Amino acid sequence: MDTEDQQLEELKKWWKENGSSIITGVVLGLAILFGARAWFAWEERTAQQASTIYTVMMNDMQAGDVKAASDNAGVLIADFSSTPYATLAAMLLAKYRIGDNELDAARTQLQWALDNGSDELRDTARVRLARLLISLEDYDTALGLLQEAEASGGQGGVISELRGDIHSVRGESRQAVDAYQEALLLMNLDYPGRHLVQLKFDNAIVLAAPSMDDSQ
Repeated sequence: MDTEDQQLEELKKWWKENGSSIITGVVLGLAILFGARAWFAWEERTAQQASTIYTVMMNDMQAGDVKAASDNAGVLIADFSSTPYATLAAMLLAKYRIGDNELDAARTQLQWALDNGSDELRDTARVRLARLLISLEDYDTALGLLQEAEASGGQGGVISELRGDIHSVRGESRQAVDAYQEALLLMNLDYPGRHLVQLKFDNAIVLAAPSMDDSQ
C-alpha cells in the first residue's frame, strides 16, 4: 500500500505535469465567462440606446419634423446597424426619399434594409422595394426579387399579388391569373386589400380567356 509520503510525491509530480494546463483552463474559462457577460451588457446598452433614438425619431416624424427624423434615422443606420431599429429607420428614410421623388436614394435604403434586416423585416423591405421597382418599370429586377421569397407567411399574399401585377402589365395574363389566385389563397378573408386582388384576378381571367381557348 502506498504511504502518505508516496501519495504526496505522486500528487506533486502530477501537479507539476498538469497544473499549468489546469490554471490556463480556469483562467480561460473565467475570461470567457466575464467576456460573455460584458458582451451581453454591451448589447443591452446598445439596444436601449437605439430604442431611445428610435422613439425620438418617431416623435419627430409625428411632429412633422422630417429633417430631425431623417437625422436620427441616419444615426441608427450608421451607429446601430446590428439592431432592428436601424432597419426600420432605413425604411422610414426610403419613405421620405420617395416623397421627395429621390427614387434612387429610396432604392438604396430599401436594399440596405433587405440586406441587413431580420427575416420579418426583410419581407417588408422586399415588398416595398418591389413596389418601387415596379413604379420604375424595372420589372425583371422586381420579379427576380419577389421570386427569391417563398409565397408564405405574413407577406406571402402581397408578394404573389405583386408578381401578378408584373405579369399583368407585361400582358402575361395566364401567369397573372396563377399569381393572383395564389395571392387569394394566402390572404385571409378579412384582409383589407383582398377585394382588389379579387378584381385583378377576375380581370386577368377575362384577358387570359382567348389564349386558354386557343390552347384547348
